[in-house]
Amino acid sequence: MAGAKQGSGGKASNVPPRPGGRPSAPARPARASGRSSSSPPTKAGARPAPRASARQMTQRRRQRNIYLASGSGLAVIAAIAVVLGVVLSSGGGPGSGSSVDAGTFALTGALTQADVAKVEDVPVGDLIANATAAAEVNTKLAAQPLQKMTGKPPALSVGGKPEILYIGGEYCPYCANERWAMVMALSKFGTFSGLSGTTSSSTDVYPGTPTFSFYKSSYTSKYISFVGVEWYKNSGENTSTGVWPTLQAPTSQQLSIINTYDAPPYVSTSAAGGIPFVYMDGKFVLIGPQYVDTQLSSMQWDSAAQLLTAGNNSASKNAEAAAGFLVGEICAISNGRPASVCSQVPKDLIGISTSSPKIKVVSKTPSAKKS
Repeated sequence: MAGAKQGSGGKASNVPPRPGGRPSAPARPARASGRSSSSPPTKAGARPAPRASARQMTQRRRQRNIYLASGSGLAVIAAIAVVLGVVLSSGGGPGSGSSVDAGTFALTGALTQADVAKVEDVPVGDLIANATAAAEVNTKLAAQPLQKMTGKPPALSVGGKPEILYIGGEYCPYCANERWAMVMALSKFGTFSGLSGTTSSSTDVYPGTPTFSFYKSSYTSKYISFVGVEWYKNSGENTSTGVWPTLQAPTSQQLSIINTYDAPPYVSTSAAGGIPFVYMDGKFVLIGPQYVDTQLSSMQWDSAAQLLTAGNNSASKNAEAAAGFLVGEICAISNGRPASVCSQVPKDLIGISTSSPKIKVVSKTPSAKKS
């Protein structure tokens, strides 16, 4: 498969080390993990260690058996359909006062749509300025770029356009953080349709983290393609078996990609199998979030959107920095298109990764607040 151009959807400096480094990715339920569990930090302001609970470790060891048990496939699909029917019929979401475990919910109403637009319309200059700041020595920002891939990972494309593959889960609070940055960045190259809202699980660390969901959404761009896979639901975990229900099963090709590259040398053996997982046309890979912000836990969706677009707090600056790194990496695979975006990205920030030379540019200071 190496070197083949194909779509995963089936159908369709060194950056200076910072204290703590990149947050280690939480193991996804489909892969066994030998990591020990740990609790969220108790020290105020301490950087979180994204580790799964012991109960979730059991979940991750057992989930793979579900996918390998072909005889139970129809039963699993039927069960998911019933659960989804209940969720969708309930309507609403965190913005309307329903449970944080309600699953995906429509981002409707004038206020919510205005907040979505604010997330999508954060200026490129602000994203780049914060990414530049995040790459500086002794930075106070935690966001980091993706890793540059080595060897000959398969290039993916849809309709002749380089593909960005995202695999995550709605229960996962680290995926929740990453989606905000992804929507900010990808909106500079194309248009999302059908984005929903969701929250991370109420029983995981940083419970009820509000975010977007890529489930049943679509993305249109002249320059790149995007495939989002929300593997697991955010509720319905079987507490006796530790298994999360499937929301959107990856294709066999997507499973091959994540099983091959969500592993050393891109992540330690003990941390392999983590999500979120972002595979950018075989050029860059992300295992775990670019940043983690605990302030979002239990927030209403619209409040989180306003916080992350304010431009004057650590949460918004980290999200924008993460999005700025993504913009630079996307410009590297889109051949610098569109020029209206990529011309704003300093040369040293295009294609920057954790193995790139330290950037030497200084961009404008991001605006204190966006309208």
